[in-house]
Formats: sequence, C-alpha cells, structure tokens
Amino acid sequence: MIIKFRLNEFRAIARWLDKKLSKPLAFFLKGWLYGLETAWIEAKTVSAIEKAIAPLKPSEPTLTAPTHYTQPSEVEGLDIIGYSYVFPASCEGEAEGSNSKTQSKSQDD
Repeated sequence: MIIKFRLNEFRAIARWLDKKLSKPLAFFLKGWLYGLETAWIEAKTVSAIEKAIAPLKPSEPTLTAPTHYTQPSEVEGLDIIGYSYVFPASCEGEAEGSNSKTQSKSQDD
C-alpha cells in the first residue's frame, strides 16, 4: 500500500522517512503523518473560511446578568425568590437605537 501525500512539505518528510528509517517504521510514521496532513488541511480550510465570513457575520448580542429579587410571602421565613431577565432586541434594532442615541446627542450639543 502506497501512501500519497497532497502537500509538498509532507511529501518531502515522507521521502526523508523512507531514506533514513526501516520500512515498517517508516510506513507507520507515514500513516501518522498522513493523519497529521489531513488535520492540517482541515484546520487551514476552517481558518480561511472563518476569516472570509467574519465581516459578514452579525455581532453577538450583549447579555446582561439577571437581577435577583425577593418578596415576602404569607409564610414567615419563606420569601418568594425570583430572577428577572432582560433580553436584548435584535441586532438590527440595536444598530438603529445606537444611531438614534448618537443623533440625539449631536442635536443636544
């Protein structure tokens, strides 16, 4: 079985392994090297795709921590405990709101 590498750097390493090591050890290491090459290609591909779509992805919404409140109940020592959450508006709404805030500040000046 012949292992065919796709990148020249890995081909050069495979040739060096064939020259310097015994056949069984070289074959084993070339198999490991092939897996490393596959992982390398996949990582480079994912990195290139993430870099290419970064300007197109919407920004992550900012989340605020929930607020904690307690209210007295009918039973002594057993308060009603609750949390309230504030969910942000959509990214488009945030962008419009930030523009209107900027405009109102400039009008006040």
